Amino acid sequence: MENYQQQGAQFQQPYQQPCQQACGQQPYSQVPEAPAMGFADAIKACFQQYATFTGRATRAEFWWWQLFTFIVSLVTMFIPFVGWLISLALFIPGLAVSWRRLHDMGKAGGWYFFGLVPLVGWIFMIIWYCTKSEPFDNRFGPYLG
Repeated sequence: MENYQQQGAQFQQPYQQPCQQACGQQPYSQVPEAPAMGFADAIKACFQQYATFTGRATRAEFWWWQLFTFIVSLVTMFIPFVGWLISLALFIPGLAVSWRRLHDMGKAGGWYFFGLVPLVGWIFMIIWYCTKSEPFDNRFGPYLG
């Protein structure tokens, strides 16, 4: 009976710890957050990666880009043809940064189209866009933090 209790105590530890230690990964709670990206840096990064759908994008990069497009839309909405052209020009980098943000969480970029489902899709997308990055390299690229 005593031997059985000793063996049971071995399995009470989370199974992930030995795997993470063997792989050289830190536990999720001990991984430092990615360095914060400022507004200008995020806009610059999105324009530099205008139509790049590979790689990863941090939460800061994604949300600063969303704020930028919102402000630009507010400013240009009263200029009929120019506002339409600017919105069209900002669509591709917005799609690309959204795609890369999904990659940062380990999801395929095609999940972007789930946002087309009214209400339910929008809720899921907002939750996913607010989720922390995977704190290790994934199939889409190296960890940015």
